Amino acid sequence: MTAAAYARTDLEPMYLPVGNMLQIDRAISVNDHAIVCEMDVPPSHWVFALHFPGDPIYPGCLQVEAAGQVVAIWAWHKGLRGKPRLARVSAEFEQPIRPQPGPVVFSAKIRHRRHICLGTVELTVGGVRAATVELALAIVPDGANGSGEPRP
Repeated sequence: MTAAAYARTDLEPMYLPVGNMLQIDRAISVNDHAIVCEMDVPPSHWVFALHFPGDPIYPGCLQVEAAGQVVAIWAWHKGLRGKPRLARVSAEFEQPIRPQPGPVVFSAKIRHRRHICLGTVELTVGGVRAATVELALAIVPDGANGSGEPRP
């Protein structure tokens, strides 16, 4: 098994949501124009007790959030520091994501110009596409001097 490029604990220092709102469990690979991440959705996942109990599905809004986090991880890896902000998003949902033993895989192709990252993120479950998210993510530098240093 190949070691993850970033484990969940590696993601915590990045400017990403914390606790339950951090959707990504690991980044498997990152290169100049792409990233592959995974998210675990076991039956015990916190969202399933709240989102349609008895008919659990992973919410589309959290799928969009996770896709944004994937692009933010790529931006961080490329040296873009600051606060990631979704500027534009569209999503097409093809299959529901239900509790399962295997991960949801996020495969993203990304291009960027300055502080704007444009990504196409495909979510698959067991090799079957569940959703495609197209997004623009702006990286807003931290601080008045624009240093973009990570938060403490």
